[in-house]
Amino acid sequence: MIGRWGRYALIAYPLRVQLPFTVAWAVGLTALFAGVTGAVDRWRPGSGLAVTTITLVVGMLLMRALDDIRDQDYDRAHHPERPLPAGVVRERDLMALAAVGAAFLLLLNAGRGVAALALLVVFGYTAAVIAADRLAGWPDAERPALHLAVNLPIQTLISLYVYAGFLRAEHGHPTVPGLLSVVVATLGGLCLELGRKTTRTPRPGERTYVTALGPSGTSLTALGCAVAAAGLALALLRPWDPGSPGHGAGWLVLAPCALPAAAAARFAAGSPNWPVTLTRSYVPAMYASFLAVCWISKGGPA
Repeated sequence: MIGRWGRYALIAYPLRVQLPFTVAWAVGLTALFAGVTGAVDRWRPGSGLAVTTITLVVGMLLMRALDDIRDQDYDRAHHPERPLPAGVVRERDLMALAAVGAAFLLLLNAGRGVAALALLVVFGYTAAVIAADRLAGWPDAERPALHLAVNLPIQTLISLYVYAGFLRAEHGHPTVPGLLSVVVATLGGLCLELGRKTTRTPRPGERTYVTALGPSGTSLTALGCAVAAAGLALALLRPWDPGSPGHGAGWLVLAPCALPAAAAARFAAGSPNWPVTLTRSYVPAMYASFLAVCWISKGGPA
């Protein structure tokens, strides 16, 4: 079984793509929390952030496995090369991977208080979504907007876990800017979710938001999410205000918007899909901009 897990991970969870995304999520979002928190004069990431980062790297693999279990009927029809329909792994292999991985992460986070509770909520909500799909066929696969509404809270809950870890490390309490930073992360993730499924001519039966929003509508909505994320981050960092933590440096959060803007422009010019490299690069670039702002404004990690 361990061998099958390894073969599955190589195919379904390529580290060259997933590692930059998950590490950037953990470190960059923590940097944004530090950047918008006036109580933090100098950001010094430590062992708590390392635990958060490992949790996200492993946790996203488990999410991928559970998602493959949920989508196996769809994948048999539309993506037979995926590991589950191709026979690389069996459903019980992925269920065992999810169970063992979840136990490991809960043990890793034991003693982290609210952060451990937040992680448990992530697992509980994800399990409920998978169960509703496998046992009741809900939500209907023909309603992509409902699918998005059901799945998006998973990203938000993971970001709240990152926030809980930051608060524990800094001995802080939740604040409005911190919670709004979670919204920034959710908007950035929504841009990626919409962008990676933006296609001009969907295949018959393909799950894509284009069926609900149309090609141009999906492209513009994805771009709008990136702009909204940058705008909210700017409002939190207030780079124009000499008394704000993000004075001057905060303008850097606008730079990553160039990636989805270029993707939308190419799509409008006739590209059949949003360009893959631009689409995948946006979220890590967004978090890198948060890290750069915190590095400049908070003196950088010591």
